[in-house]
Amino acid sequence: MSDYEVIIVGARVAGASLAIRLGQLGIRTLVVEKARFPSDTLSTHLLSHQHYLDVLGVKEKVAGLGLREIRRMRTYIGKSFTEAERDGATVIPGRASFDSLLMEEATAFETVEFKEEMQVRRLLWTDGAVTGVEIVDRKGKKTELTAGLVVGADGRNSTVAAEAGAAMYDYTPAQRPVFYGYYEGVSPLPDPAVEIFLEEGRIGFVFPMQEGMDCLGLEIHPEEFKSFARNPQNEFEEVFKRMYGMEARMEGSVLHGKVIGTPGVPNFFREPYGRGWALIGDAAHAKDPSTGLGMNDAIWQALLLAEVIQKTADGASFEEEMEKYRKERDEVLKPSYDFTLGYISTLRSWTEEELEAFRKWASNPVMVKNQVPAFTEMFK
Repeated sequence: MSDYEVIIVGARVAGASLAIRLGQLGIRTLVVEKARFPSDTLSTHLLSHQHYLDVLGVKEKVAGLGLREIRRMRTYIGKSFTEAERDGATVIPGRASFDSLLMEEATAFETVEFKEEMQVRRLLWTDGAVTGVEIVDRKGKKTELTAGLVVGADGRNSTVAAEAGAAMYDYTPAQRPVFYGYYEGVSPLPDPAVEIFLEEGRIGFVFPMQEGMDCLGLEIHPEEFKSFARNPQNEFEEVFKRMYGMEARMEGSVLHGKVIGTPGVPNFFREPYGRGWALIGDAAHAKDPSTGLGMNDAIWQALLLAEVIQKTADGASFEEEMEKYRKERDEVLKPSYDFTLGYISTLRSWTEEELEAFRKWASNPVMVKNQVPAFTEMFK
């Protein structure tokens, strides 16, 4: 008999969400995480599909974080902007608090166990099938644990994916470096909004979190990464203050922690399963964070995989159910994947003629009103 029915490698949003669902189903589950919680991780932060919180049973706990519900989006091009109401509310949790909250919910179930600061070194195999993992703690002690299914929720550089030989497809390398930081005291808009700044071929983001706390983000040009990495806070703030209105709004604001970043996020799908193993979250599918879909995609994959695990436990074929999973995953996520790649590939500095045209459009309500019917027809 195996030690567990399922071992999940990675306790961030994808892994923690799957653990909650498996706990709800009474499935013996172990979650292994290399970090110690609470801890931050690179993230898009946006949680637009709040109905997932109901499914996971954490809506009241998330409400207790004091997050603002954001129902508007503002887009700046140069010194002009447009603003509109979003379809539904978005919340923007910090990952240290949100990931910990999810794992607390998961471990409230008697069938879910959590091991922090444990690194998975390799997969265990029997007759061509994955049967468990070898983990090592901070002191170097190794332990072998077995399971009927090992799930890699361990990010883009997934050990599970590498050990299983999961093939990538539809791959596009990282396009743009990303940096962000948490700032207290940024002057807010009258109605909080997700703000997107398109300036000199860069993208700036303001994500309102709790009252008085915002996540500021930048996607920059690849050639700027080295200078940002050497002095991230100064470089970040110098560029961000050039965004429309931000120098005044950032006066007196305080950075909490550090500005963190990455040279960029590769874009891909991976084969999501094999004998005894499966992948979810960024281990299975990743894309540039500019469209802010990562957390939502991760939870959706976790809920979909939980359905497969339940069906398999009831006697269905794992291979058949996982092939349905792969097909549905690709069909659902491919449109937003292509949109994201198309979006970042067209980013560049605006010409003065384009800026002047946008200024005239954004500042003229009659022109905007006349264009609405045309936009409606385009998006039918």
